[in-house]
Amino acid sequence: MISAKLVKYLSLILLAYLLLPAVAALMNVTPATVAAIYEKDLIDSFVVSISSAALTTVISAILGVPLAYFLARSESRWNGLFEAIIISPIVLPPLVTGLLLLSIFSPANLVGSYADKMGIPLTRSFFAVVLAQLAVASPFTIISAKAAFEEVDTKLEFASRLMGKSGLETFIRISLPLAKHGIIAGLMMTFVRSIGEFGATFMLAYFPKTLPIYLYTSYLGGGIERAAPIALMLWLLSLLFVVAIRLMGDGVVGAGRRG
Repeated sequence: MISAKLVKYLSLILLAYLLLPAVAALMNVTPATVAAIYEKDLIDSFVVSISSAALTTVISAILGVPLAYFLARSESRWNGLFEAIIISPIVLPPLVTGLLLLSIFSPANLVGSYADKMGIPLTRSFFAVVLAQLAVASPFTIISAKAAFEEVDTKLEFASRLMGKSGLETFIRISLPLAKHGIIAGLMMTFVRSIGEFGATFMLAYFPKTLPIYLYTSYLGGGIERAAPIALMLWLLSLLFVVAIRLMGDGVVGAGRRG
C-alpha cells in the first residue's frame, strides 16, 4: 500500500514542475521586458488577438449555445457522433486542424477561390484568424453549455410550455438564465483559448499576427530574450481568465463549484 508521505511527495514533484512556467514568467519581469511591452508591433498583435478572440466568442455564443441546448435535449442515437466531432478539435493537434481548414479555404480550392472573388479572403486575413480560433475554441462553449443545460430541470421548461409560452420564449426566460453560469464560463474558456491559439492560425492566417504568432517570429529573430515580453503578456492574460473562471464556478470541467 502506498504511504501517505509517498503520495504527498509524488504530488509535490508534479506541482513544482507545473509551477515552473509561472516562476519563469515572474523572473522575466524586468524593466527591459516591461518596456518592450509598449512596442508598436506587440500592441498591434495584442489588438488583433483580443478583437479576434472577442469576435470568435460572440460567434460561439450565437451558434454554439443553441447547438449545446439541442444536444442536451435531443435523444437521437447520433448524439454520440455529433459530440465526438465537436470535441475532436480539442484532442487533435491544432496544426492538423489548421491544415484541414487550409485544404478547404485555400485560394487554390473551390471555397477559398470563390471567397477571394467575393473579396473575403479566408487565408492570411483577420477573418482567417477568426476561422482558425473558432475551430479550436468553440467546442469549449458547446461542452460547457451542454453540461449546464443538462442540469436544468426539464419540468420547469415543460411547465412554461403548459402556460402557453413558445419554445423560444421558454429557452430565453427559463433555460438560459438557469444555465447562465456554465454558458459564461464556457465562453470565457473560448475567449482565452482563442487568444492562445497558434497551430491552426499559423496554418491558415499567419498575418495579421496574433500574440502567439508574434511570439514565434520574435523567438526566431531574437531568441528567448526577445520573446519573453510576449510570453509574459500571454501568461498574465491566461492567469487572469483562469482566475475569473474559477470565480465563476460550475461551468467548466475542473472549474469547481461555489455555493
